Amino acid sequence: MGLRIFGGAVALILASYAFRRYRRGQLRRGEMLIIAFVTGALATAAIMPAFLDPFLRTLGFEPGNERRIIGLLVISNLFMLGLVFRGFSRDNTLSDEVGRLVDYMAMRRFQEDGGLKATGGVAVVIPAYNEADNIPAVLGQMPDDVLGLPVIPIVIADGCTDTTEATARNYGAHVIRRDLRRGSGAAVRLGYQAALEAGATIIVTLDADGQHDPKEMEELVAPLMEGRADMVQGSRILGSFEIESSVRKWGVHAFARLMTFLGRTKITDPSTGYRAVTANALRRLDLRQDQFYVSELILDAARKGLAVIEVPITFRRRASGVTKKPKPIHYAWGFSKAIVRTWLR
Repeated sequence: MGLRIFGGAVALILASYAFRRYRRGQLRRGEMLIIAFVTGALATAAIMPAFLDPFLRTLGFEPGNERRIIGLLVISNLFMLGLVFRGFSRDNTLSDEVGRLVDYMAMRRFQEDGGLKATGGVAVVIPAYNEADNIPAVLGQMPDDVLGLPVIPIVIADGCTDTTEATARNYGAHVIRRDLRRGSGAAVRLGYQAALEAGATIIVTLDADGQHDPKEMEELVAPLMEGRADMVQGSRILGSFEIESSVRKWGVHAFARLMTFLGRTKITDPSTGYRAVTANALRRLDLRQDQFYVSELILDAARKGLAVIEVPITFRRRASGVTKKPKPIHYAWGFSKAIVRTWLR
């Protein structure tokens, strides 16, 4: 009897909660019907327990008051778990919609300010979040041309709260200002869009923190110009780098082996932000990751048969400020999720 009373109380609480949420417009009709089904089943089991025996026996719950309530509670928990996951999905959808709106506003503002023309040139996409101290050195070392192609720097000010935007403009860069920070992957995606619309032939990405050497850009662009590759990755492993963390160093090696296995393309540095890609190759890629986008880019390129090679680069210690990357364990978790999502997709 105690379990029947408990089941009835759970049904009453659940029905009351769902009714309030529905009146506030926080539940859809289909979700309300699912909750109504669960509460109705619990209430029926509390008042007329034998009525549900045929259904519960089919699911493996033998007749008996306690077994009925336990079976219904298990089923109701499964239904509620489904509703929770549905809520997560709706949150992700809302986040994507907000992100697209922010990107649209940023691109429209950029175009109203004059946009850019990069026909036949090399567009250099530089995602930046509060890098006002480092961006002058990056832009100051930027070559005017690479192998005869003009270089057009595009800084994506990703929700910056410092003077990154103004500083980049003062150094002659085109700037796309996004009011909401979404991550380096989303910033690079926005820069790619601007570069393709401007008619760039080759698109280069590098970081705004001074860790990449802009003077090495020719090493990445040359294989594309010669037709030896569709995308060129800079590799600190093949070149040189200053070790900031032994954990990060071994993480790079571990993920390199995983990416090589999954992509069937030799990769020694799976997390570098320094790369060059042809416009034709970039148009074939399907990029969705807002943060850990490098693994997605490499795997998608390999899956679509694009020629991806690596060249040595110099990877320097951050010039100033603090890293925007999460702690190694969080970085590894996020990077792993990006790999799994891309692979399954």
